Amino acid sequence: MPHSGSYGLVLTLHVLSAVLLVGPLCVTTAAAPRLVLAGPAGLPRLRAAARSTRYYPPATVLVALFGLVILREGSFGSVRRISDPWLTASITLWLVAVAVSLAVVSPRLRRAIEEIEGGGDAHRHLPLITIGAATAVTCWVLVIVLMVVKPGS
Repeated sequence: MPHSGSYGLVLTLHVLSAVLLVGPLCVTTAAAPRLVLAGPAGLPRLRAAARSTRYYPPATVLVALFGLVILREGSFGSVRRISDPWLTASITLWLVAVAVSLAVVSPRLRRAIEEIEGGGDAHRHLPLITIGAATAVTCWVLVIVLMVVKPGS
């Protein structure tokens, strides 16, 4: 049964926004510790990573909104509810990923940039950046797995 009409359009927007927002966010976040280690040579890319980790996480609300639009009418005639465990887990993991990106990774990257620009050593920020990046990327990947596998449905 193909996905046609408005459901197919919104599903396409959901998947496309996930690819264009979550994909680059995962790559950038995962690369952040390495960019800090690069020191002054990595500053241009580190600045771009800091911007990405600041603006992309809130933008992922688009992915969630498109998902909520198609929530009730699942693919191939299935019916879903927000209380389905895999959906609740996905939303929780999404919120954790956004929170960690905005509260840990992004501010620490900005501090690391300031220290590198000032001639200091930004390595003291690496543990939190690395733990935050690993946590956020793991959450994003688990959300994607849950969206594809839909355990228990």
